[in-house]
Amino acid sequence: MNVNNIRDKIGSATISIKKPVVAGELKSFTITYTAGFFGIDDTGSIKLCTRFASDHGRPQFNFPDQINYVSISASNGAKLEYRYDPKANIRPWDKTIYVKIVKGFFREGDKLIVNYGDPSQGSPGIRMQTFAEKTFEVKVLVDAFATYQYIEIPDSPKIKIIPGPVKYWKLQLPTLRRVKENFRLQIKAEDKWG
Repeated sequence: MNVNNIRDKIGSATISIKKPVVAGELKSFTITYTAGFFGIDDTGSIKLCTRFASDHGRPQFNFPDQINYVSISASNGAKLEYRYDPKANIRPWDKTIYVKIVKGFFREGDKLIVNYGDPSQGSPGIRMQTFAEKTFEVKVLVDAFATYQYIEIPDSPKIKIIPGPVKYWKLQLPTLRRVKENFRLQIKAEDKWG
């Protein structure tokens, strides 16, 4: 069986956010991974990875009423162990939420639910990155056989991040010029993040 056949059977993920998100905004959203044909063996794991070049909020799991709180659960009640590690995967996708199944396993159709900025206990959300991007992507990689060989699911969850309202107008023009010399004037609109 080749890698492409395995990828098709490793599972899928959906994201609850469908509309563009304003850069730097606090948001709550859910990524749901659904196990594929192979399921996931006990001690198997899942990685949710974002690029190192992003400044989105650092996920935290201990203070549910604070910013950047993330809750994680399994639909089948499997016991999970998880952590955030900014260097737990290969560059550029190295900012990683690592989730290990420590008791139980996943059958086909079982779900891992990752609630970013979970508001259920008071979190105001997770801070999105402060710059616009057409496809802010979360790579989902699965170690279905507990061999530490990760396979990326076929379609990564994506969010479109757009600039916020104009906060500053900036003019750019040369410092010096000769009399009657043409020059260029640029006007730039920036949101609060620049």
